[in-house]
Amino acid sequence: MQISAKTIGFSLLLLLGLILAFTPADTVQHKQIPIKTLLNELEQNSVYVPADELAHWIIDKEPGFNIADIRTKKDFNSYHIPGSVHFPFEQLDNIGKLDLFDKSKTLILVSNGNTKAGQAWILLKQMGFEDIFILAGGMNHWVKIFSNPEQPKGSYTDDELFTYQFRKAAGPAVMGRSLTITDSGNDMAKPKPVRRKRKKAIKKVDEGC
Repeated sequence: MQISAKTIGFSLLLLLGLILAFTPADTVQHKQIPIKTLLNELEQNSVYVPADELAHWIIDKEPGFNIADIRTKKDFNSYHIPGSVHFPFEQLDNIGKLDLFDKSKTLILVSNGNTKAGQAWILLKQMGFEDIFILAGGMNHWVKIFSNPEQPKGSYTDDELFTYQFRKAAGPAVMGRSLTITDSGNDMAKPKPVRRKRKKAIKKVDEGC
């Protein structure tokens, strides 16, 4: 099920109102971005990082990004992406704690799906974060493709075979287990530099909230 940006925006307006109402005036030091502008940007899919790309960053130990898991403590303790930091959705208005994240690095938001992460993305953009993205499909999609990758059947392309081989090899690392990638005869492509403005649209996957 795909949630539209308009639906996200409607619920977000209320959240923003509450946050601004209870935030001291002297702590708001950034320029407010119109909600319509943010919703339009959210619709472009360019704010979503594919699970495979993030897995590349983790395996290659790229230094230029942080992962903020906005799910509940229970969900986070049950399973989380290696290296991610728990920052529950309900605490996103805590500007002091947000200073824990280095704004010079790319910030990846992770929820169970896209909906809450989309709301959090808009809130943090309003708070001054610029290089911020959403894990496409969230943890539901992440666990699905790396714990049990679907093997190509019938007539398949080289890209489909490569994707399957990468997910199968990467699974132990990104699912929290040790990893030793064996040489299968295919060179795995290096990811692009982490800090960048994404322009290429990707297929948006929604696996829940």
